[in-house]
Amino acid sequence: MKQILTFTTALALAAPAISQAHELRYRLIVADAEAAQIHIVDAEDDAGPTRVEVASPARLYLGPDGRHAWAVSRDAGQVQLLDTGVVEEDHGDHSAMILQAPALLPATASGERPVHFNMDAAPVAVFWDGSGVATLHDASAAATGDLAPVKTIETGAPHHGVAVPVGDFTIATVAPEGEGLPDILAVLGPDGGELSRVDCQNLHGEGKAGGFIAVGCENGIAIFDTSVTPPAGRFVAYPEEVPAEGMIRQLLSPRDTMALVGNWGATHMAIFDPSSETGDFLFAEFPAARMAWALDETGMEGFAMLADGRLVRFSALTGRILGEAAGVTGAYSMERGVTRPMMAVAGHRVAVSDPAAGQVVMVDADTLEIVDRVDLGSQPQSLLLLTAKSEHAH
Repeated sequence: MKQILTFTTALALAAPAISQAHELRYRLIVADAEAAQIHIVDAEDDAGPTRVEVASPARLYLGPDGRHAWAVSRDAGQVQLLDTGVVEEDHGDHSAMILQAPALLPATASGERPVHFNMDAAPVAVFWDGSGVATLHDASAAATGDLAPVKTIETGAPHHGVAVPVGDFTIATVAPEGEGLPDILAVLGPDGGELSRVDCQNLHGEGKAGGFIAVGCENGIAIFDTSVTPPAGRFVAYPEEVPAEGMIRQLLSPRDTMALVGNWGATHMAIFDPSSETGDFLFAEFPAARMAWALDETGMEGFAMLADGRLVRFSALTGRILGEAAGVTGAYSMERGVTRPMMAVAGHRVAVSDPAAGQVVMVDADTLEIVDRVDLGSQPQSLLLLTAKSEHAH
């Protein structure tokens, strides 16, 4: 595989020095898989959690401003916004992230079974599986309490679909005939008219790297180049030789690299370069079935929770295992329907939800040592991990 390109920014290069000068504080935003609650916890702090009630158990997504969490409640058919209280404060010659009180905003968006959430620099898209409708929302307006859609895309039939905003354009699924996953992605213009299509059998899972958006298909990947107007799509087949039966169904989006990391079966990962004509695929294997995974803030390294309770750190460029820690959670079944851990990474911490134990486990990202076990009760699962500086020089 050829060397995967990186485009580390000056800010990213400066990050270690900033972290050393200012101790980071961590705020957890955790949604329960059983109760219609979101917990807000300042980790490694003696204060107890703040709880807010939502429409039904939710999945959490951080919006483009890095401050507001979008709570997607599938069963209740609602989307709500939480002001996490992590605020960028202007100090003249610099800015700092500080912690304020969190608050659930009163506005809601309603529809039939919202599932996929995607965003661009400003617009966010929610796909409502129960109706086959995608709604696009202005993130800035939503933060002020206005969740009215700025655009609605009708695909014509309910299905497990997706819509990805790209400026004034949208990449969206075409409703399949009958049941099952969709097989076609369309590029839609500002007026909603279809401009082009890419076949992508049984598509599922999307990710972004640089100016590229990729979607997993049964026999390859659909790749869209968003550096051109309108976005240009193409299909890249998987290599003839693969380590096991599978397809990419989930993709992790890096910040500073051109390496997209996708799952491949229960125990493998597929790493590829979306700018390459062939994808330059590389496959690597985990030592046990993977339950959850996430990349660090650069996208160069990742962390995975395995079904036996181990946490591993791996290179997101080569797939090499860089370290592991046993007993972060208990063992979990990989049977369908089991509520399993999810995870988030920020600063020097990895946060792992442990639904069976009613906890979130905080792990040092460098040493993989457990820093804290935050007891929340019930079944904490979907989570975000945000950082702020505890003090800053002037």
